[in-house]
Amino acid sequence: MNSQTFSLHVGKGNLLLAAVLLSAALLISLGARLGGLETWVYDSFQRYQYQSASDQILLITVDPADTELPDIWSAKGFSDLVRELDALGANVVAATQPLRLPDLPPVEQINALIELERQASRSDSISGELRRLAAQLAGFRKNYDAQQMLTRQLEKTNSVVLSVQVPAFNAGNALHTECAAHNINLQGADIDSGIKSLLARQLNAPPGQVCAASRGLGVSGFWPDADGVLRRTNLLINANGVLLPSLPLAVLAASGGSNQDIVLASSKALTLKDRIFRTGPGFQVLSRFYANNKREHGFASVSAADVLAGRADPAMVAGRIVLVGDATSDRTPTMGTPIENEMSQLLVTATALSNLIEDDYLLRPAWLPMLEYGLLFAVLLGVLLWLPSMPAIGAALVGLVLATIVLSIEAWFLVSERIWVQFGTASLYAACAVWVASSARSKLASHPTARPRQPSRLRPIESACARDELDLEFSVLRQQPVTDHTKAKMYQIAFLHGRAEEFAKVERVLRYIARYDPDYKDVSALLENLSGQQQQYTPLQQTLKAAPAPAPAAETEGRFLGRYKIERKIGAGAMAIVYLGTDPKIGRKVAIKTVALAQEFDAAKLEDAQQQFMREAESAGRLNHPNIISIYDAGEDDDISYLAMEYFEGISLLKHAQPDDLLPVNWVLELMARAADALDYAHRQNVVHRDIKPANLMYDAATDELKITDFGIARLTDTSRTKTGIILGTPSYMSPEQLTGSNVTGQSDLYSLGITMYQLLTGVAPFRADSIPKLMDMIMRAEHRPICEVRESLPGCVDSVISTALAKEAEDRYTSGRAMAMALRECAQQIGSKT
Repeated sequence: MNSQTFSLHVGKGNLLLAAVLLSAALLISLGARLGGLETWVYDSFQRYQYQSASDQILLITVDPADTELPDIWSAKGFSDLVRELDALGANVVAATQPLRLPDLPPVEQINALIELERQASRSDSISGELRRLAAQLAGFRKNYDAQQMLTRQLEKTNSVVLSVQVPAFNAGNALHTECAAHNINLQGADIDSGIKSLLARQLNAPPGQVCAASRGLGVSGFWPDADGVLRRTNLLINANGVLLPSLPLAVLAASGGSNQDIVLASSKALTLKDRIFRTGPGFQVLSRFYANNKREHGFASVSAADVLAGRADPAMVAGRIVLVGDATSDRTPTMGTPIENEMSQLLVTATALSNLIEDDYLLRPAWLPMLEYGLLFAVLLGVLLWLPSMPAIGAALVGLVLATIVLSIEAWFLVSERIWVQFGTASLYAACAVWVASSARSKLASHPTARPRQPSRLRPIESACARDELDLEFSVLRQQPVTDHTKAKMYQIAFLHGRAEEFAKVERVLRYIARYDPDYKDVSALLENLSGQQQQYTPLQQTLKAAPAPAPAAETEGRFLGRYKIERKIGAGAMAIVYLGTDPKIGRKVAIKTVALAQEFDAAKLEDAQQQFMREAESAGRLNHPNIISIYDAGEDDDISYLAMEYFEGISLLKHAQPDDLLPVNWVLELMARAADALDYAHRQNVVHRDIKPANLMYDAATDELKITDFGIARLTDTSRTKTGIILGTPSYMSPEQLTGSNVTGQSDLYSLGITMYQLLTGVAPFRADSIPKLMDMIMRAEHRPICEVRESLPGCVDSVISTALAKEAEDRYTSGRAMAMALRECAQQIGSKT
């Protein structure tokens, strides 16, 4: 080979290397950034930077296990505590969780009961029912007097901030006018004109007169990221059209004014008198967590028992902002944070408040992604133009030094500038890409006479270690009796050797199988192809590519799909298998749904199906709702398309769609309302599920959580026909417009949800037939049997909800999932009021 030819080969190698590295950089830049790595770097820096919390904050801890302590969260208990703290000179007193105040009838009803009591005391002829009503008066009076005492104490103190909370189950209370008056100052802005904040449809709020007597009102909820770790604080919450501040912001406002002093300055900034709080999208800030080298949070604290007993030091309380909360997690949930796996709500609130007092929170400005991508491509340019000429060991060291410098810059931004710059991915790319480029270049240069190999269209085994493992596994199998199981494993080993283009090893394994079973699968045909083909591998490559991979059975355990380690099979459906897996980079359990599209679609439609699968997965991956299974990742491996999803412990509602295992009616209505809320969110993101059914609704009774699954692959099953011509969807739950191929909107999902609700309440589907054509005809033309005729105990409002949801024309159904959810909850309230 002359020097000109050698230069040409090296040039082609450079182009190939540049293409590989550029593709990797583009993949990272266009959305496949290593989120788990970035959050790990962020959490590590948070864990090892020792900051002091504000000394203006004092924690009053309530021990639920203290039987001598009165109920602090009752009207009387909290009133007594506020009185003592006010006497000690507290600046602001804030409850970090809602008070437990019973619902009281209006004053007119109490007066009517007083009159009944008088009549009962003067007459023996009054009915037993009236006597029972009059007997309730003592309880009403006690609760009413306690609430009036609390109201008077709040008015007298004029420094108490109360909390409202997003309810975990069932509908919360509507905000009274007095509570809504604690909203922030919008300065004439319209809340619906592009103001983005966390939306809470319902809140558990105090009664109106208690709200009116308090100094401020704030939302005490905190919402973790997708990995369950709390890193952000929402400063504003849209409570169904009323912008309320978070509890920490409301407390800060109360220390020198009121919620009306919080002014909406812009879409990403708030002002509080002479202070400006610049925020990220949705009025979020990244929390700075406090800990010293002994892992102590640093907030001063006094027990509620000491305050009520007069043992508290006045010097500790005077002039401070006092936060009252449970000291343990017995009654309030804990939250995972970068520095602690279980942090109480009291500490989380104190941390967020200290951030605001000290102006010590972090942000991600809008210009950061451009800087991050620019650094990534700068590293790519340096790798291609300069570092690959170095020896491999030297390049690896330079890559590590470069990665360290990049991480140091990120640390400087975090600590000094309070900005989270995500350079972790660029750092890892620098460390790996430099070594890969240098190694590839040196190998190419050391074999100038070697004929460049044509890239195989089949994925080779990644490393020599993996190939050695196959050889070792084959050696072990040869020592065992030849059974169907061992032959299947050997066949799999031969297949993997073929993908690595190690055809001598393929022949060795296949000949061993043929010695004991020459008729096993297509072993004889493959050996014929191998004969005389060691120099021309194309026919065998085509054979192996055309042959489907051996179906993995128990041997899938411990293997990898993409980057995920397969643990075990946990479910299977018509066209998908679900495995429990682990993401080794962050140690997170994931549910991996695999779809063998090559087996379900004709060759002419396969590529379109694969592209559509990725598009749908990308759309579904943007959904972030507590009642929707989160999709973390999507990809392909050996012609298997897969989704890596949130692992959820619940079971499908299909278990409760049988006549002998039905859930209580109120449970079904609440679960369907949650599903309707989740669908409303998805539809507003322009994502339609298309396959709502009991099997795709997962419920965990232990945690009372409902999740909708299978967003991302439902479009593939929507009346698509496979090689076998079978409809892959679920016709029983399809809307008329799905069956006719008409335009499908969110109303189609609401129709399917109505079918699901019908079956969960009765144990049977509304439309049944002995063939698919007849079933499709019934769905498009026949009216369903009223549900009250199938289950006579159901009230009429259930029939009304079902009839609206199952209307043949989409425009006759509920206009949105929210409307259907409201109808379901109104029906549930009617049922509750009658029982």
